[in-house]
Amino acid sequence: MSTLGMSLARELRTPRLLLRDPRPGDAALVFERWARDAEVLRYLGWRAHGDAGATRRMLDWESARWLKRSACTWLMVHGDDGPVGQAQLVAQSFESPVFHWRLGYLLARSHQGRGLMREAVAAVLDHAFTQPALWRVDALCDVDNAASARLLQALGMRPEGLLRAHTLHPNVSEAPRDVWVYARTREAA
Repeated sequence: MSTLGMSLARELRTPRLLLRDPRPGDAALVFERWARDAEVLRYLGWRAHGDAGATRRMLDWESARWLKRSACTWLMVHGDDGPVGQAQLVAQSFESPVFHWRLGYLLARSHQGRGLMREAVAAVLDHAFTQPALWRVDALCDVDNAASARLLQALGMRPEGLLRAHTLHPNVSEAPRDVWVYARTREAA
């Protein structure tokens, strides 16, 4: 068991995907497919990378967070295509046991519209709720991100309310954006 009360698998499999932790050789494809694409990153809290070095540093950071169990980022590998997206759970406390994690995800434009994100996020949620310490997973969804709202609802996450001027999405605006909170709890899982 980790120091945060969770022992999430570094690899998950779905019918079409391998979800796995980031590796040093992933930076070039991650940069090419989404880390430099401001449209893919539109509703995320980071700007598009200017070079693959920035992407490598980000993946190194994600690997360190895996080791500390403060966040678990799975790259979505589709067949021989290599990484095509990512799904992530971020601990909402540094005290053990962590009962509340925040969900995030993204998918390269080249692989959107195929149901891959639904498949990946469903696997992450199902796996997360096998952890005895987990009671809640939530996600923040920009008020203009209708596709993400539909995905969260389809996966059994319920809207809980609106947070005004809460989250910076620098690829949309320099001002904090309104976001919806969606959550799934152990009772609903």
